[in-house]
Amino acid sequence: MSSIDFSPYDFVDQPVFVLVAGENGFPVYGFANQAVRDRLGLTLDQIVGRPAYDLFTGRAAYSVFRRQCKAWEGGEAVEYEIALPIGTQQTWVHTQLHPVHDAEGQMTHMVGLSRDITRERARLTEQTMTLAAAHEMQDLICMAAHDLRSPVGNLKSLADVMRIDFVDHGDGKIQLIDMIDALADQALEVISDIMQRAMAPDAQGHNRVFDLGALCDDVLVLLDPQRMHSISYDRLFVDTDYAAVQIVLRNLIDNAFKHGPNTPRRVSVQVEEMNAQRLRFSVCDDGPGFSAAAIAAGPGRGSDESGFGLVGISKLARSHGGAVSIVPPHSGHGAEVHLELPGQIVWQSASIHAFG
Repeated sequence: MSSIDFSPYDFVDQPVFVLVAGENGFPVYGFANQAVRDRLGLTLDQIVGRPAYDLFTGRAAYSVFRRQCKAWEGGEAVEYEIALPIGTQQTWVHTQLHPVHDAEGQMTHMVGLSRDITRERARLTEQTMTLAAAHEMQDLICMAAHDLRSPVGNLKSLADVMRIDFVDHGDGKIQLIDMIDALADQALEVISDIMQRAMAPDAQGHNRVFDLGALCDDVLVLLDPQRMHSISYDRLFVDTDYAAVQIVLRNLIDNAFKHGPNTPRRVSVQVEEMNAQRLRFSVCDDGPGFSAAAIAAGPGRGSDESGFGLVGISKLARSHGGAVSIVPPHSGHGAEVHLELPGQIVWQSASIHAFG
């Protein structure tokens, strides 16, 4: 254990901890400041010398430990976000790990700084769903304006027809025809303006490069803290809208678990490039699956079988230039749902498994 005095970190209001090398070479906690101890309700003696999987509970404990080991092995500054079971609730935490080296350049320990981002994550989810609702409204406005354009155009055509062989008797009827024509022109201009505004490009979300496996791990920490179920996924990095993918995968995986609350489920998440600018995420499970009628109706119909979750994520995907579809599973049983979104695969290696 390190002989360095870390007690000055107790004067820092932000949670700060120190990782040092344990007997087996894996990182263990060498110190945790007062902010950490107050939040966890533990004493320093109860923390020092213990690895993350022994300090926390459930799936989150091993997820934190794996990320710490990866950072320790790399010896470089890293940051990650994860949901931790603290007290009676799940708390989203953003953590930064910074390596500290001695005069010879050898890493002696890592200092971690954590920040509670639970409210930020909730706000991001709310903003993403609000954006989806706004785009749904834009689509409705655009559709209504498009439907109005035809009858107004017909009205203008009727005015042109009325002028054919029309004899002006000076009773003001030709002026009425001209007025109808002018009003039709004004209406068409208003409709065109509405459609341009409705279809104007705006913020579709925020693309970023992220580790799909880490995202799946975070989803499991939230939905399966007791490690009852399992998930397999390709180890890859993708460049697409993180919030949209996180919300959709969370809903689909949650649906798979809900349809077998007392039965361990296996879920597979795979990604492929449909073309240079579009990704397809496939989420498969070994549950009861969808009926032929539900598959034919699709996720946007709002049937009781598919549930509101599928309707909501279908709207979300459309608002981000994507789509959600229910397809017959390749294995012949279970459920398979596809999510398409603009994006691309950045880096990929072998498939890994995170079984419960």
